[in-house]
Amino acid sequence: MGLDYIDLFLAHWPFAFKPISHDALKNAKANGSNEEKGILEDPKTGKRVIDWEHTSANIAQKAGHEGSFVPTWLALKALVGTGKTRAVGVSNFSIADLKDILPYATDVPISCNQVEVHPWLPNNELIDFMKEHDILATCYSPFAGQKEDGATLLKDPVVKQLAEKNGMDVGQLLQSWAVQRGTVPLGKSQTESRIKSNLDVKKLSEEDMQILSGMGVADGKGRTVDPREDLGLSLYEN
Repeated sequence: MGLDYIDLFLAHWPFAFKPISHDALKNAKANGSNEEKGILEDPKTGKRVIDWEHTSANIAQKAGHEGSFVPTWLALKALVGTGKTRAVGVSNFSIADLKDILPYATDVPISCNQVEVHPWLPNNELIDFMKEHDILATCYSPFAGQKEDGATLLKDPVVKQLAEKNGMDVGQLLQSWAVQRGTVPLGKSQTESRIKSNLDVKKLSEEDMQILSGMGVADGKGRTVDPREDLGLSLYEN
């Protein structure tokens, strides 16, 4: 990257894949095939092999294995002392996953947990827990993806009606909801006008906030990012 340091080093998932070898991992590329990334594949299925030993205890136990993310967290936070990164954080961690490493995060805090959050998946319990422990909630997919039935949050009638009522674009409304909840939404767009609109957050009424927060789909079915095919089980508690 050609940088002296990075602002944030993030562990993307609470599980790990087994490397082909130490040398393969050392020479791995960020993009490309699993082999180019240094990741071991199961020759029978072609799927990436899970390294259960370095997977969060909560997830490993569901699959009948023993594991812990603690060694990875200890390696992550040691980087702060080297000056190579200013902060370290995690992503896609549940409350149980966070509890696994919180006892080891007193000197170097968990700066953030980047998770999927939007009105279909408000993640209220998780966000409340993170606030209690001073972990910033950064929210990817704030506009959600596409559900199995083809529905999209950006075209949801309730969302469109509230956006029109408040004189906002739909993306602007969803970003405003997220910011007003004390979270940091990571909205994306390739259109300059929409990028500007998404950044122009406005205060919503308590009534509108409650409507958006009450749109959660039961049993986690509002979730649009789920690696269960890789794991053979769900990471999530709902």
